[in-house]
Amino acid sequence: MKPGPFDIIPAGKRPKIKKPLQLKRHFDQTVAWFRARKMRGVYFVIASSLLVAALVSLQSYMSSHVYVVMFNGREVGVVNNAREIENFIGELNDRCGDLYGMNTKPGDNIALVREFRPHSRPEPERVQRVIRQQLTLLTDAYMITVDGTPLVPVNSKEDLELVIDSIKSNYSRGSRETKILDIFIVEDLDLEKCTVEPEEVLNAEEVVSLLLNNREQQNLQAALLPDYGINSSLDDRLLSGYDEVVYNDFMAKIAPRENEEPVVAVNGIRVKSLEELTVTEIIPFPVEYLYDEEMWVVQKEITSPGKEGEKELVYRIIRENGAEISRIKVRETIFEYPVTQIETYGLAKVPSVGTGRFIWPVENGGEVTPGRGFSSWHTGIDINALSGTDILAADNGVVWFSGWGGSQGNYLILYHGSYWTLYLHNSVNLVSTGTEVTQGDIIAKVGSTGRSSGPHLHFEIRIDDGTGEWHTYYQHLPVDPLQFFMP
Repeated sequence: MKPGPFDIIPAGKRPKIKKPLQLKRHFDQTVAWFRARKMRGVYFVIASSLLVAALVSLQSYMSSHVYVVMFNGREVGVVNNAREIENFIGELNDRCGDLYGMNTKPGDNIALVREFRPHSRPEPERVQRVIRQQLTLLTDAYMITVDGTPLVPVNSKEDLELVIDSIKSNYSRGSRETKILDIFIVEDLDLEKCTVEPEEVLNAEEVVSLLLNNREQQNLQAALLPDYGINSSLDDRLLSGYDEVVYNDFMAKIAPRENEEPVVAVNGIRVKSLEELTVTEIIPFPVEYLYDEEMWVVQKEITSPGKEGEKELVYRIIRENGAEISRIKVRETIFEYPVTQIETYGLAKVPSVGTGRFIWPVENGGEVTPGRGFSSWHTGIDINALSGTDILAADNGVVWFSGWGGSQGNYLILYHGSYWTLYLHNSVNLVSTGTEVTQGDIIAKVGSTGRSSGPHLHFEIRIDDGTGEWHTYYQHLPVDPLQFFMP
């Protein structure tokens, strides 16, 4: 460790004595001096005693000077040996530096002031304990800034490049249909020298994890960003391919507008990309309608089947933090044109082919569910039967409707002329719209589709209102079906 993490301050003028006092050697020199001058007896003893007393007093005076240890302006104890404290701090700093893998230095103000303090009691162990517990170590690092605002410190300049490359890589995963044309970070990422505690320093991987944290939140926020992207006014140069002119247009159009508050993304980082997406789409065929006066109004015929076409579309897409914020179509290539389908619809009135006499509509009978007969709130009867039992046409007629209803499930409507019959909750319909049926033909299977509590047939008979057409569900008056089966 380089010297100088703390100051050693003398009290008054620094003594010129460079070596510790050696009383015996000085005493022998003094005795030799007196003997050279033939001093004997009591005078020699007195002179020697005075010299020894002076030397002892000087030694006592010198030993009463200690070093007061000041930690950030606060006294934490006294020691005799300043070098011992300096070495202790140096060793502590070196061990912590090896632990963090960084060059560290003390961040506190430590001073050793030499003072005359008779009868003071040096406590080097206590001083070392206080320093060990309270010493703050710092390291030189680089602070990553986002548009000048500090973000996190890193160890080296190379870490910033790794962070930028990793972030771009995270949002530049193309696919077979997508090609990344450009990707960049909107904010200006830079470095500033700083001094921080070692545990605050992050490596590149940790910084990337921080910036890409809470991906779903980032995508949600990006999806709500204002659209700075390319729009339909982009000139025809965009169609010619990606070049410098297109790039400049792209950069200009995604820049924030004048006097507009910048959008702050999650963690202050916005990654924008320009992608080219190529997809193949089906072109629906158009339908041409013809009308035949000899066909019934419920009949339809596909005179000439249509055929779907196929085309390739190229889009330019702008994403922010992975969420699409703008899309334009730049090219369309038709591989195959669609073929028009011709459909013929009838205009003739459906004939009245019914006899006015009905047979039981469920094969092998079946009883009406108690409480589910005809009433003011129940416009038909529910006939119990096993699932899959044949449902029969109650009279000669024409299938006006065969399809699905929300509460009815699979159901049929038959037109008989003076009457209409309805068959609800079928497991499957066996006849299609426009088909003429004969009384007793199997037209469906019992089921429990739609709003149903179990397998059964909901059967209705309604009196035609004179129009011979069905337009709304409650257009024709319902009557009790059981009256047609009474002896």
